[in-house]
Amino acid sequence: MNRRLITLALAATALLGLTACTGGGGEAPDGVPSSSESASGGGASAAQTVEEACASVNDTIQSVSDDFAGVTAENPADAAAAFQAAADALGEASTQVENAEVAALLPDIQTVFETAGEAMAALAQGDASKVAELQKLGTELQDSFTSFQQLCLQ
Repeated sequence: MNRRLITLALAATALLGLTACTGGGGEAPDGVPSSSESASGGGASAAQTVEEACASVNDTIQSVSDDFAGVTAENPADAAAAFQAAADALGEASTQVENAEVAALLPDIQTVFETAGEAMAALAQGDASKVAELQKLGTELQDSFTSFQQLCLQ
């Protein structure tokens, strides 16, 4: 299978997954306090809701989705860098997520991005053995985003 097609397919899967995540769940419904409203007068905050945690992660996902806009099949090294940047951003975002349900989903998503970045880097250096791994990672990425969406769009 052509490595350019795999590169483009995985990047497209990631981009679609990233943009789909920001399609909803980012705004709290009426009656649910926003992050700024949930802080008490003493500086301590109430438990973070699923909606607040999802909004925080969605903000991160939206910011990293731009990294995938310039990815082309001709340069898998760009895709590798975009996946690693996404993994790093999700790792940073996970430190801000206090909701246990949302926090439980983030390590899997971050790991898929890290592994995809490593596989893309190897592919960029000519290691065609990573093609099958990238196909599997595309499925794992979709599954991880589906779980995130199901929780965040409830």
